[in-house]
Amino acid sequence: MSIDRLPTAGHTGAQAPGPGRATPAFLRELLADPLRLFTRLRTSYGPIVRVPVGRGGFHLVCGPDAVEQVLVGEQRAYAKGLRRRTMPPGEGIQPLSLLLGSGLLTSGGDLHRTRRRLIQPMFHRERIADYGTAISELSRATALGWADGSHREVHTDMSELTLAVVARTVFGVDVDSEVVRRVRRAVAANMRLSQLAVLPEAMRLQQHLPIGPLRAARDARDDLTAVVMEMIEQRRSLDAAGSDLLSTLLATRDADTGAPLDDTSIRDEALTILLAGHETTANAMTWAYHLLATNPQARDRMHTELDDVLNGRKPTTADLAELPYTRAVFSETLRLYPPAWILLRRTTRDVTLAGYHLPADTNVLLSQWVIHRDPTWWPAPEEFRPQRWLTPDPTRPKYAYFPFGGGTRQCIGNTFAEMEGALALAAISSIRTLTPTPGRPVTPIPRVTLRPQPLQMTAHPRTLHPTPAAHQPH
Repeated sequence: MSIDRLPTAGHTGAQAPGPGRATPAFLRELLADPLRLFTRLRTSYGPIVRVPVGRGGFHLVCGPDAVEQVLVGEQRAYAKGLRRRTMPPGEGIQPLSLLLGSGLLTSGGDLHRTRRRLIQPMFHRERIADYGTAISELSRATALGWADGSHREVHTDMSELTLAVVARTVFGVDVDSEVVRRVRRAVAANMRLSQLAVLPEAMRLQQHLPIGPLRAARDARDDLTAVVMEMIEQRRSLDAAGSDLLSTLLATRDADTGAPLDDTSIRDEALTILLAGHETTANAMTWAYHLLATNPQARDRMHTELDDVLNGRKPTTADLAELPYTRAVFSETLRLYPPAWILLRRTTRDVTLAGYHLPADTNVLLSQWVIHRDPTWWPAPEEFRPQRWLTPDPTRPKYAYFPFGGGTRQCIGNTFAEMEGALALAAISSIRTLTPTPGRPVTPIPRVTLRPQPLQMTAHPRTLHPTPAAHQPH
């Protein structure tokens, strides 16, 4: 049995199956609803689908074993980013590099390997546990700010919370500082600009167009870059060690050469952590509250666990080990609504993937959305079932679930994100609950990240049900 448990005999080296041509209706669906289209293509053609869009098209990868081959087994044959038809052979682009420079998310090759080796220690489990207090305090403050019966736009609230967390843990500043006010304005505009990153030519074209919204977004991007550079210069002038990530970046030295990171590299990494960590976690938290509100049995089970362990107090990182269902809620949210819903790669040489031939410079899209909802790997895949994470299926392939990517390019902040998500859920849900607003459908918007439409909910205080077994703070 071969990749993704499908026989490949008879088509080794052959062209992958797929629709014969891209009709106008097909192109409209690709632009309007790629989530539905990709799911349909997987059902019709299998785990590897050749999609005839543009010169050379792209290959959609929807099988766990094939994903593992791309991200781990033959990772050097797959470069990050895409090749556009106007580029010479062997060259590609990383759409988000226009926003993030050459940070970990966008860099490749030796630069990525060197930078990751330098930065990895900042995200070790023991180190990020120190940030748990800030996450818990900021999350609880967010919930306490919701008046009984107030109508909340949840994504806005979660974005404010995750921005506050980034401000405290990355830059060591409070959310009400002038720096954060400037960052807030710039982040909002940059998120609008980043939606163009799904169309890389548009990202490059916008640099020259005198269109009002684009010009405003460019100005905001430049201001955000300036804010980060100012903080770097200010921190250098203080010449004092701090516990935030910016201070750590400034103090980092290459183990072999002893060389520090230059200011441009520090800026790019700080921007990457700010924009990538802020947006993705806010999206995941928003989806979590939508799923809890529409699945009251799961919500009540989580509340019971929180009451038994916390009895209304603020959670700590040590409490997470005793909150398995709360952690499962966050994992199940990432399964159903992964903020990173596709990964982009291009082949650097001719390869054989799941028995099919892909020539060099082929664009490859790995789809978390499709694989995370594939009934082959997930019973009742459309249902929100946190309990499935309490007794994992040992027969399920590792890459049936990969919200943070995988291999040497796995998101470096995955442990931080899981800790932040579970702690924020615990801190907020131990004292507040959110109910859905009737008549407001919630639809995922697949752009650079999988965002929800504006999600209106109503906040209510929670009545605790303490038990004699309630735990004391650690």
